[in-house]
Amino acid sequence: MNSLQTAAAVTALSLAIHCVPVDRPAPEELMVAMRDGVKLRTSIRRPGFGRYPVVLIRGYDTDFWGGISSRFLDADYVFVGQATRGHLGSEGSQGMDNRFFDDARDGYDCIDWISRQPWCDGKVAMYGSSYYGATQWLTAPEAHPNLKAIVPQNVNPDPWQRMYRDHGAIQLAHTARRIYDYSAQAKQQVEEFGWWNWYRHLPLITLDTVAGTRPNKLYTDYVSHSTYDDFWKAIGTRHKLNKIRIPVYLMSGWYDNYPGATLEYFEKLTKLGASDEIRVAISPTTHSRNRVVGDRDFGGNPEKDEIGLAIRWLDYVVKGTENGIRDEPKIRLFVMGINEWRLENEWPLARTRFTKYYFHANGEKDGTLGAAPTQDEPPTRYIYDPDDPVPTLGGNHSATEIPGIIRAGPVDQRPNENRQDVLVFTSEPLDRDLEVTGPVAVKLHAASSARDTDFIARLIDVYPDGRAFNLTEGILRARFRESIWEPPLLLEPDRPYEYTIDLLPTANVFRKGHRIRVHITSSNFPMWDRNPNTGNEQGMDAELKIAQQTIYHDRARPSHILLPVIPE
Repeated sequence: MNSLQTAAAVTALSLAIHCVPVDRPAPEELMVAMRDGVKLRTSIRRPGFGRYPVVLIRGYDTDFWGGISSRFLDADYVFVGQATRGHLGSEGSQGMDNRFFDDARDGYDCIDWISRQPWCDGKVAMYGSSYYGATQWLTAPEAHPNLKAIVPQNVNPDPWQRMYRDHGAIQLAHTARRIYDYSAQAKQQVEEFGWWNWYRHLPLITLDTVAGTRPNKLYTDYVSHSTYDDFWKAIGTRHKLNKIRIPVYLMSGWYDNYPGATLEYFEKLTKLGASDEIRVAISPTTHSRNRVVGDRDFGGNPEKDEIGLAIRWLDYVVKGTENGIRDEPKIRLFVMGINEWRLENEWPLARTRFTKYYFHANGEKDGTLGAAPTQDEPPTRYIYDPDDPVPTLGGNHSATEIPGIIRAGPVDQRPNENRQDVLVFTSEPLDRDLEVTGPVAVKLHAASSARDTDFIARLIDVYPDGRAFNLTEGILRARFRESIWEPPLLLEPDRPYEYTIDLLPTANVFRKGHRIRVHITSSNFPMWDRNPNTGNEQGMDAELKIAQQTIYHDRARPSHILLPVIPE
């Protein structure tokens, strides 16, 4: 060993010694057996040599985002990380192909093992985002007596509703990540194939191999299970909520995929009343690492300290520390536009005035938006050609950013507004600030020449200089117009139907001089897959048909957006 190598070795040893305080045990790496004998890689980090409450994460890794354990250790929690089946050296390679299916049972077994360890005081909480959040939702209904609280972030307890599917459609960019996310070679193969060529490939069911990548069961399962069947029921928590009887702190971001599910399940758990400690926090961030993204300014304090919020809350609900949180409102929201954090007591807000803003157009592509009901106006028509879809510009999703192809967040929507297949309805400039905080929905009266098609609605804040920033959006695949939880029903071509398009909730103050805008269209690609308009089995189709869409806004069929207006 030369002098440079010796110096480097001494430095590394010194750093290693100082990374673990002298009064803390060294980290441990173990293989912990589940009830079927499969062993999962498990990491234990302890704050000291006594007995402590435990924070458990379960997911792809034994830590995440570069390491979060230190803050929990500093707060006197043992930090246990477990890699789920097939990940990071854990046994059960099929876990990569059957994600979620073993996580309820394995989560219970892991808590059972933790509870028997001499360093555990008998109290366990779970923490984590995305898949690490899903494992919490799956474990909690198993009702292990030592599980005292969960902190799920940026995830939907029901993947069918909006995760890999979305109100019947496929979240293509997000779902297709399964093919390349865990293999540098696979991503390179897709890049060489060309991102646009790849996303446009049909039929979707063979997308996993078209670029020479290996078959991917996760992806093909999500595509082939195109209705709410036993597959989705097995990995969802919708029907098990009454079994969750512990405190829950939900977190998300307005530009993530999951603020809707986050607030929906906050509301449901609150109404169930099994615990009086159900809380929620939502920032103007996206899915990845609580980051503010996009092109809109949210001021100097938009991010939330998720770990700090969690630790203070866990100190109360797990340790019993009286730190004042008991008396604080249960809802923490960032209100965009005025860029302020606000505490609230209920969802939707009790003072909400749900207000209809009607679409007016006189048959033109670009129309107006206002509180005056529609009269006898001619319908507006546009052509939806799935071979020429509307490109994704920002949005509320959890797809990996691909430069020039897709990214999340608020992005100026004007580049899409000259397209003939994007209807634009815009209010007059506001004469005062108008706050919109809560669930948003569009009632759309429409007909299509197709047996199945998509309708998409988007709410936009238009600045006085013309910039048009997306706030929220939603899609409905027409065959699921009655219910996404029931068998689909194809359309009778050219027959008018009433559609309810649920946009994700939002919190935004449209400032004086701004305008409210709504887009109506039939594609947003590659965020969502293109509806081929054939009515055939979803994901299996290589045929594309052009559809003529008719949007009604007359006295008998008053298409409108329902906004949750908050009085001054």
